[in-house]
Amino acid sequence: MINGRSKLFIESGGKLMAIAPVFHTQSSLDACVESLMGLTVRAVNARAPFVDFRLPDGARINIVVPPIALDGPYVTIRRVTKSLRTLDDIVAKNTLTARMADFLRAAVEARLNIVFTGGTGSGKTTLLGMLSAAIPEDERIVVIEDTAELELPQPHVVRMECRPPNSEGAGGIVLADLLKNSMRMRPTRLIVGEVRGDEAFELLSAMSSGHEGGFAVLHASSPAQALQRLGMMVLGKGLPFPLWAIQNQIASAIDVIVQHAMLPDGSRRVTHITSVEGVKDDVVHLEDLFVYDHDGKEDAGAVAGRFLCTGFKPRSLVRLRRACGDRVEPLFVEGVC
Repeated sequence: MINGRSKLFIESGGKLMAIAPVFHTQSSLDACVESLMGLTVRAVNARAPFVDFRLPDGARINIVVPPIALDGPYVTIRRVTKSLRTLDDIVAKNTLTARMADFLRAAVEARLNIVFTGGTGSGKTTLLGMLSAAIPEDERIVVIEDTAELELPQPHVVRMECRPPNSEGAGGIVLADLLKNSMRMRPTRLIVGEVRGDEAFELLSAMSSGHEGGFAVLHASSPAQALQRLGMMVLGKGLPFPLWAIQNQIASAIDVIVQHAMLPDGSRRVTHITSVEGVKDDVVHLEDLFVYDHDGKEDAGAVAGRFLCTGFKPRSLVRLRRACGDRVEPLFVEGVC
C-alpha cells in the first residue's frame, strides 16, 4: 500500500506494518504509477481519478490520483497468495476444518449455488478459487468479474471482464451486461465476482432458473446481512416487484452461504457455513450448519476458538445424498468438528 511518496505499508500475517520509503522524490512515484499504467489499456487522470486493473501475474492494482487523493497517488497492490493452493492448505492453516471442506466439496458435486461473503481481504475469492477445482472438467464454466482475478484449472473456461467507460463516458460494460449475455453462452457453471448492484437481479434470475452449481462473491458481515444486501440491490434496480417476491427469489436461488472473517490476530476463518431454508414468516430463513465459536485470546495473542457442527440437516440433503451417497451423513454429526 503506497499512501503518497513517504508512507508505505505491507500486510504480513494479516497485520499491516510500515516499511521504509522507497520513493525519494515525487517524480519517482509518478514514474512508478506511469509504469504500472503502461500494463493496462485503462487510464487514470483528473477526469477519471481512480482505476482497477490486473498485472500479468494476476495481482490486482487500484490507483487513486489527485485531486481525489490528497496526498497521492495512492497505490494498492493485492497479490494472490502462492502458498495456499488447495483446500487442504487452508485446512492446515485452521481457516476451516477438514469436515467443513468435505461438505463444501459435496456441495459442489451436488450443484448447490454458493455465495461467499465477508469483508475485504477475508479470503472469499481465495476459497472460491480453491473450491472451483472440484468442478468436473467436462463442464463449461463461465467466469464473470469486474477485474479478472480467478484462474481455473479446467480446460473449458470462458472468462469475461468488465470494461470501464471511455473519457466521454461511453462504451462501459458492467457485470449485469455480461451476466445477461452469459445466459446465451450455454454455461453449465456460472461464477460471478463481487456482486454490488444491478447484477444481483440477473444473478438471482440465473440461479433460480435452472443454472445450478454457481458461485458468487458478496461483501457482508454475516449471512443475514448478505441476503439483506441482495434484496436492497434488487429493490434499487427499480423493478415493480414486492419484497415478498424478491425474498422468494433469493430463497429459491441460493443454497449455501460461506461467511469469512479476518480476526484481530490477522488470522482468517470461515465463521459460518449456512443453509438457506426458504421463506418463513415473510423472511428468508437461515440455518447454520457449521460455526466458528470465538472463545477470546490465548496467551500468545492468538485468537482462540473452535469449529462446531450444529447437527442441522439442510433442505439440500436429498441433493447431497443423490450426488455423494453415504459419505454425506457423517458430515452433519453435531459437536466439535
